[in-house]
Amino acid sequence: MNIIGKILASRYEILEKIGEGGMAIVYKARCNLLNRYVAVKVLKPEYAKDDTFVKRFRAEAQSAAALTHPNIVSVYDVGAEDGINYIVMELLESKTLKDYIEENGALSNLLVLKISSQIASALEAAHRAHIIHRDIKPQNIILNKNMVAKVTDFGIAKITNVPSATITSFGSTMGSVHYFSPEHAKGGYTDEKSDIYSLGVVMYEMATGKLPFDADSPVSVALKHIQEEPKPPIAVNPKISEALNDIILKAMSKSTVTRYQNATELLDDITNVMNSPSSSPVSKKPASVEASATQILPVINEEDINKVPNLRFREPRRMAVSQSKNKIVENEEKLDSVSKDDSKKDDGEDLGKKKKRKKVAIIYIVIAAVIFIILCTIFGIRMYKKISASNVQNEEVEIPNLIGRNIEEVIEEYKKQGIEVIQDKVEFSSEQEEGKIISQSPEKGTMTKNKKVYVVVSKGEKLVEVPDVTGKDVKVATYELQDTLGFSVEIEEVVNEKVAAGIIISQDPKPETTAPYGSNIKLKVSKGDGKAQILVKNVVGKTEEEAKSELSGLTVNVKYSEDKTKPNGVVLSQSYPENQQLKEGELIEITVNRVQKTKTVTLDMVELTADVTTDNITVKVTASVDGGAVNTIYEKTMATSATTPPTFTINGYESATINVYVNGVLKKEQKINF
Repeated sequence: MNIIGKILASRYEILEKIGEGGMAIVYKARCNLLNRYVAVKVLKPEYAKDDTFVKRFRAEAQSAAALTHPNIVSVYDVGAEDGINYIVMELLESKTLKDYIEENGALSNLLVLKISSQIASALEAAHRAHIIHRDIKPQNIILNKNMVAKVTDFGIAKITNVPSATITSFGSTMGSVHYFSPEHAKGGYTDEKSDIYSLGVVMYEMATGKLPFDADSPVSVALKHIQEEPKPPIAVNPKISEALNDIILKAMSKSTVTRYQNATELLDDITNVMNSPSSSPVSKKPASVEASATQILPVINEEDINKVPNLRFREPRRMAVSQSKNKIVENEEKLDSVSKDDSKKDDGEDLGKKKKRKKVAIIYIVIAAVIFIILCTIFGIRMYKKISASNVQNEEVEIPNLIGRNIEEVIEEYKKQGIEVIQDKVEFSSEQEEGKIISQSPEKGTMTKNKKVYVVVSKGEKLVEVPDVTGKDVKVATYELQDTLGFSVEIEEVVNEKVAAGIIISQDPKPETTAPYGSNIKLKVSKGDGKAQILVKNVVGKTEEEAKSELSGLTVNVKYSEDKTKPNGVVLSQSYPENQQLKEGELIEITVNRVQKTKTVTLDMVELTADVTTDNITVKVTASVDGGAVNTIYEKTMATSATTPPTFTINGYESATINVYVNGVLKKEQKINF
């Protein structure tokens, strides 16, 4: 499919092809409305009929258009026309980071850090907008002439707060295998930390000029990402600083727990190294514990127990038990002491008093035992509840469908079930009423241990004031209504001899009324007097008849001029240039080359003097050249007996008619062809 020369949306003129990828072809184009050059990314024809690829292609535009950042390629427009699906983007006439690495090999420490900080800054902005790129690689990083990096190609991005927005094909994992994170290679859950791993691989390649993992097949490369540790970059290129080496290895950690948790952490470390190259900014403390991640816990000694706040509740219980035991011992000692003293004081005390003392001692022992048992029971119950709560916390739950429900109701309802519903942001919606949930993440039916659901809540339908566009050029008005205000536009062309073509005659809804965001605006646009527009063709060098045929539909006026350096009968010039648009029947003038020819004519004296009785005769010749006026071209009196016949020349383009008179009497009429 060749679309060079085509104008999309009556605005984007395709000039030349500048690149090609797996799904799309990129063209350089001119935006005739804003008079600037842009890049137009067109989905390949073989994918245009596949709804999955079309949705993925449009999702790329939606992902990138939601981002405004100096290190992200800007998306201006998206559309479909005549089966052509396209995205209009910022044009960067430069090279990819992959090209730069292949040309220059390993980059300097400072350049690696500089480019990495720009990419990390772009990812930070994307992640804040809940967009995971999922295909970070040098081929998707553009470097301009000032070595400023720009991230592009959000073709397989994952929008974390929009339902069903993970752009993957069924039964497969998309992306570039040399830059996969281990979790991406497994086809598992991907998040911000997956982009960080891919950036770590890009940093490795910048710093060493080589990929950390390579093999004969994509599957083998993916397995290496999952199973093997990369060779430290400093071992490949000794010029790499230890600080940069540590940053790359932490970004490429196989465990998401020990990897950088977000782009901001990575950006902070890169900035610290750039500011202080000799420092080692990589944090040695373990990363924050990730939900559901398997952890290896160190042996907890007595000193560690005393430092842990949630274990301190055990100490009072130990003291209580110890105090109970001490009390029992003290009571027994007291009993023994009393018994000994009494025997010394009064050996004859009666048996009844001894039994009474013994009963008192038993009561004390029983009380102490009961207190001990109660404390142990309370301790056991609390430990059981804590273990049960931990089990419940780690238990997988199925995420419910919250879309269309009231935010306040679901917060209360699922709070009782241990699921936290968090309002992420509020947006206008034409589908959901105010206070109703538009989208959720994770999606319904997802099994997860992280019992948090982030939702986007509707703030009702967005109403926009309709501007007055009557009298404006339809291209300008369409840009204002669609690109600026978010309306869709429906155009009806009507014949109107009083209003120039392309000017808006009327609109519905009327100006200064309000209409829902994204609703349809109907425009009636003049197409002038209704005459067809004809594109002028180049007829220079063609014959007069060929030119008239090529300019069919126009009124052709022919002029003639002489140029002896050009073939006779061909068109020398035309009054309108090639590709000029004219109305049907409009006048165009062509100039045709006509070179005069000369013909010598000799008259027959015998024929001239036949039936003549005089000694002298007067011979006169008149001519009409190429159908023109009759003029005398020869006149002479000579003797009847003369032996030299009359001879003359005549000039013309095609033919001439001559009349020969002898003594004023028409003697002969003759046609001469040049």
